[in-house]
Amino acid sequence: MNTTQVVHLCAMAGLGEPLEEPQAVTGGLLHRVWRLKTNAGTFVLKQLNAALLQRPGVHHAYRLSEQISGEMAARGIPAVTALAHGAGDVLYELDDMTLLIYKWVDGPVLSTESVTLEQVRQVGALLARMHALNLRLPGVQPLEWTHFEDEDWDILTFQASDLNLAWANPVRSVLPRLLEWTRAYEEAGKALSQHMLVSHTHCDPSNVIWSDSRTPWLIDWEAAGLVNPTMELVGAALTWSGLLTGEGSKERFTALLTAYRDAGGTIVSSGQDAINGYMGTLLGWLLFNMRRTLGESVASEEEQLIGIRETTSTLASLRILATHASTWATLLDACH
Repeated sequence: MNTTQVVHLCAMAGLGEPLEEPQAVTGGLLHRVWRLKTNAGTFVLKQLNAALLQRPGVHHAYRLSEQISGEMAARGIPAVTALAHGAGDVLYELDDMTLLIYKWVDGPVLSTESVTLEQVRQVGALLARMHALNLRLPGVQPLEWTHFEDEDWDILTFQASDLNLAWANPVRSVLPRLLEWTRAYEEAGKALSQHMLVSHTHCDPSNVIWSDSRTPWLIDWEAAGLVNPTMELVGAALTWSGLLTGEGSKERFTALLTAYRDAGGTIVSSGQDAINGYMGTLLGWLLFNMRRTLGESVASEEEQLIGIRETTSTLASLRILATHASTWATLLDACH
């Protein structure tokens, strides 16, 4: 992003006069992000992935997700919402870029190793508050449960083998299990889809900024929409406990579930269905990263390298989840 573009964007969004060049913010898995200081404050500029924007309906989806975050914020949820320009739109079109702009929130994004037990409990209570709202928005469409084609896994692993990609053999070696996990996910969807509400859907540590030890701010609402609340709950418990890395804490897993229940949250689905449903989220992320490793939906070599890393780590998480699914489902059921 050059100086002329920054000045133009500041004028469009009413951000004041820039005081320095935008500084790149690391850590994003899909988009490019900068921090911009102006005489009116500090802001986040999120340049949306150009390849993803080619998909039908994506622009509408981003607008709707920001509408959800705005409604949540209006009801007391600590949601970081995008700034709208004069026309009321949150998407800023600048040359060949599409951007979202946010006010900067000072504070760290904590790793699972550094988060405290009390902060894990705060996240459980925050989820309960969001779910209790049972937010209804006219633009939110009924969820279509994702279907994974068996041949997709087969074809992509063959293509990866031809290119000698490091993940080709590990993924291919678990192909029968991928099909098994896919069946379990799709079967769980029949029950989970009976209980849906609007929420963040991806409340993991990378999407929470702590302005202090007791003040979390939810960011990255782009996946917000309909979700089964128990499935979102178990996903949060797994990520905040660190159990999916193989070095986590059952104490944190249980603490988040208990805090959710104590804050009025209701577990509406079985533990096994919720685990299998969350497994589908990981399967979708695995498939997306396999594809972008092979050049689909990418705009740079850096994105392909991220895809390689995420394919490997997601496969590892799926293995761990499958190994311990019954144990974790039992812990979830115990919190009814």
